[in-house]
Amino acid sequence: MRGVVVHHEHRIKFITIRNSRGEFILAELLGGYLVENGDVISGSIEYLGSQALLNETKNQQIHVFVQDIGLTEKQAIRRIQGTRQSSL
Repeated sequence: MRGVVVHHEHRIKFITIRNSRGEFILAELLGGYLVENGDVISGSIEYLGSQALLNETKNQQIHVFVQDIGLTEKQAIRRIQGTRQSSL
């Protein structure tokens, strides 16, 4: 499955990916990868847990931990806000 990065929360290393069905996926980056809004990501983004994905835009494999799948945009924002607050 493919999706597009729509948000990167640098401080907590989380990205939000919108898939082709319009659902949002929340994933934690497990490394110092350069990921930007608009990057196309492919791989097993529809499964929870540790995944190796491909950043097609940068032709780079990235390792992530998929936290949530099938979210609405509002739910994704709330999850990021909750994660940010708990990391303070």
